[in-house]
Amino acid sequence: MIRACAFLGLLPTLCAAAAWPQLPAPEAARVEPVGEQLRLNGVPMRIQRVLVAQPPQAVARHYRAALGARHAAQRMGGRLVLAQGRDEHFITVSIRPLAPGVTEALVSVADAREARLAADRPRGLRLPADSAVLSDMESVDAGKRSRQLVLSNAHSIAANRDALERELAARGMRPDGPPVRQDAADFVQFFAGARREARLTLVRREGATQAVLTIVETP
Repeated sequence: MIRACAFLGLLPTLCAAAAWPQLPAPEAARVEPVGEQLRLNGVPMRIQRVLVAQPPQAVARHYRAALGARHAAQRMGGRLVLAQGRDEHFITVSIRPLAPGVTEALVSVADAREARLAADRPRGLRLPADSAVLSDMESVDAGKRSRQLVLSNAHSIAANRDALERELAARGMRPDGPPVRQDAADFVQFFAGARREARLTLVRREGATQAVLTIVETP
């Protein structure tokens, strides 16, 4: 249920014309595909979470060898990020220590061809005027379609609430009870409709409002 999961982390497996590249996991690793299908900002992706009882240096050596000589590496906080363009795909491996003796690697593959086409795609939602879209994630898991849209603008919480409530009403969803939270700086409301539900979170800080709209549709 959406009440138990405000932010969806459901992720990928979309078919592309070219074969999706795969990197072998380290020996004895536990591999967890994240979700079934994902589009992030319109780009099809596949992601695996790999857990292995080895130090980060050993895991990094494994993935460097799997990528070959032509790859980029960069430190980002406590992570080592390896990246490589391969045919029509872009591969990244983010490696970090998770616990003593345990390392996590997030292996993502994005469809670079679709990324070039996605920049000007229609959103399919009427957003408040002059909104900047920070993230747009669509996923399918066990037939359930989810979309999480994060946007920012200078409008008030009330203006954002009214605009997005109208858009949800046009899709058959109405407020499901009173707001969970409502004050000058925060607003949280659940919505429900036939085989669909939504959560709207609005936060006002330093003259700007950030909205997180999550919609889940069940077949």
